[in-house]
Amino acid sequence: MRDALARFGGEADDIVASFLATLGAQLPPLIFHYTNDVGLRGILESGQLWLTDIFSLNDPSELSHGLSHAVNILSNKASTGPPESKIFAADIAAFIQQGGIRKSGHYFMCSLSSNGDDLGQWRAYADNGRGYALGFDAKALEDAFAKHGGGPMLKAFPITYNDSALIEMHRRMIDRMFGLISLPRGKQLNSGAVKEYIADLSTLLIVHALHAALHFKHEAYRNEAEYRLLQIHGVDKPPPEAKLRVRAYSLIKYREFHWRSAGAATLRKIVVGPAADFEKASQFAKDCLTLPSQGTVEITRSEIPYRAV
Repeated sequence: MRDALARFGGEADDIVASFLATLGAQLPPLIFHYTNDVGLRGILESGQLWLTDIFSLNDPSELSHGLSHAVNILSNKASTGPPESKIFAADIAAFIQQGGIRKSGHYFMCSLSSNGDDLGQWRAYADNGRGYALGFDAKALEDAFAKHGGGPMLKAFPITYNDSALIEMHRRMIDRMFGLISLPRGKQLNSGAVKEYIADLSTLLIVHALHAALHFKHEAYRNEAEYRLLQIHGVDKPPPEAKLRVRAYSLIKYREFHWRSAGAATLRKIVVGPAADFEKASQFAKDCLTLPSQGTVEITRSEIPYRAV
């Protein structure tokens, strides 16, 4: 039974790895971070980007959305399966619905975009078009994150907006796992041993399904062309150096990533938002660029015709 669990773990690893291998060629030359004037000054002065607790994001449902595909596939398969598979499927669904993923680890992320002039992001993340999009050298930033990101598990990757691809990955995992639910049957095992085995099987499935889901968002967010820096810490202890900031009467956990560890020239471009006074906004950006040692940065304006209300 332990060998069967190990085989499934390896097969699930291979399924996710085959998908991840397709992402390597998708690194854009620049990736952008949308912010307001205060954020611009802070990012330039400190040389830091903030990685926010993933459960405090504007769309905290994105993980449950991705995992809902796995729950649906498992539940449908269990509906015609043996009794123990129905119990297994119901327990997995309850774990996710009751917020169990929050207890599975500490997830911190910074969202960037390969699109440096997107109206939706100007409106949502950059003071309704009055802010800025900071364009970083993608390769340099990714390398710096890998070396100095400060977490036991670090990942940098583009988000995929393709539910059918995620569904297929989850289907393949569940097809390989499903027969293992009934493996204890007829083995004269005590209830404690069976519970331990089922718990380990559940954990394996959830961990690999979650690993896949972290790379996807609903297709409605496709315009964001998100590129994600992700830091994962185990559930056994809180991540070191986590800080708190205030947002809408809430305390939000975040960690700092020193992007300037890749070199001052990592920041290549600043785009001024479409609703900003370009003269004032570009002068403010130039003034901020003189605060630390900073390489040459191109300052341009958005090409989108938009006037904030």
